[in-house]
Amino acid sequence: MADKDPLALTEELFAFLQGKVPEGHKVGRRRVPRLSEQQAWTVIWYLGNLYQQIPDFIYRCDVCGELYNSEREGNCLDYGRAPYCFCGDCMDTEQWYKKARRNPDKNLRPDSSR
Repeated sequence: MADKDPLALTEELFAFLQGKVPEGHKVGRRRVPRLSEQQAWTVIWYLGNLYQQIPDFIYRCDVCGELYNSEREGNCLDYGRAPYCFCGDCMDTEQWYKKARRNPDKNLRPDSSR
C-alpha cells in the first residue's frame, strides 16, 4: 500500500465507497457501502478538507467525473461559491472555454478566438 501514489489510493477509496471492494480485501456484502458518485466524492472531500486525510491536490473533474492530481494536470475556475474543476483531458473542450470566458478575473480568461 505504501508504494501507491495518493491519486491511486483516493481512486480506490472512491470506488470502495461506491461498493467495489479492493482486491485482496474481504468485506461482508451487507457491510459494503454503496454511495452514489456524488456522495462518495463528498465523503472524500470531507476527509480531505476537515481531517487532512486525503491530499489537497486530489480533485474531481466536474465534466467527466474522473479524479485527478492537480499538481500534474487540470485547472479549477473559481466563481466564489465553489470552484469548477477540469482534468487535463477536459481542459481543451468547448465547455472549458465557455466557463473560462465567464471567469470574473479578466486576466485569466482564454483567448476569445474560439
